[in-house]
Amino acid sequence: MRDPYLLLGVSREADDETIHAAYLAAVRACPPERDAAQFDAVRQAYESIATRRDRLAHELFTPAPPRVNDLLDRVAPAQASQRPTLDVFRALLRGEP
Repeated sequence: MRDPYLLLGVSREADDETIHAAYLAAVRACPPERDAAQFDAVRQAYESIATRRDRLAHELFTPAPPRVNDLLDRVAPAQASQRPTLDVFRALLRGEP
């Protein structure tokens, strides 16, 4: 599963209301009639981080390491004009912003 924060477009420090608003916006942008797979991905992302307790469980018990595409998505805004360095990827793997 892709990073739910990235999929919903919220920061890791977002509160319940912000995450819920982002979920509703994503559902309006991609209803199930248009793209069922994308809708399901958005729904799963929301369910995994909807509440503070869910976010904590997600951070503690998600065993999958980050995928390369997830890392590139997180690096893209900061490294738009240049190629990311190895130190940037190491920081991401340690969970640093």
